[in-house]
Amino acid sequence: MNYNAYEILGLTESATQEEIDARYNELKAQYQKDRFQVGSVGEEASEKLQQLEVAYRDIMLERKEQTQQADIKDDDDYGEIQRLISEGKLDEAQARLDSRVTRDAEWHYIQSILFYKRNWFLESKRQLELACEMEPDNQRYKQSLDKLTKILASNTISPDQLRTTSRPVDDGPRVGAGNGTCTGNSCLDCCLCNMCCNCCMNGGGC
Repeated sequence: MNYNAYEILGLTESATQEEIDARYNELKAQYQKDRFQVGSVGEEASEKLQQLEVAYRDIMLERKEQTQQADIKDDDDYGEIQRLISEGKLDEAQARLDSRVTRDAEWHYIQSILFYKRNWFLESKRQLELACEMEPDNQRYKQSLDKLTKILASNTISPDQLRTTSRPVDDGPRVGAGNGTCTGNSCLDCCLCNMCCNCCMNGGGC
């Protein structure tokens, strides 16, 4: 914008969307009423109404663009975290995930992947449940949760691997990692790999 649209509304750029909408509706009602008055008062009100509409439109366009740019940045950041996970840099990926201020559904989905990679299966399931609660129509989250729930119910994972109920403080030795797979079961690796994301697992085929 080559002018300060916020000044026309009597606001600053730090104003919330609710404040912008409320001020716009207030001024619009006032100008619409005054524009029917005779003489300069009505003419001034008509001019201010036109300026108000343009200013409000420009503010909405600017904020939409800012939101889109933020979404692109978030997507890039999540992509980088998944790349770190696929490279086995779990601590670095976790640190980057923890540094994010916004913890949306995708945040919990990525956290579920990290927990799974550490063999914390109950924690992984809980994170998927949170993602589904936040975005109940997201089929990717729902399908992942359904697959993990079926796997946990199949007794493929030993009870020892299900003993944790919250995020452990220390990673410690990885259960079942002796044969080069994440869970000790290559078939389970393949199933959970498909569940989580495009993060590539190193386990062998069935």
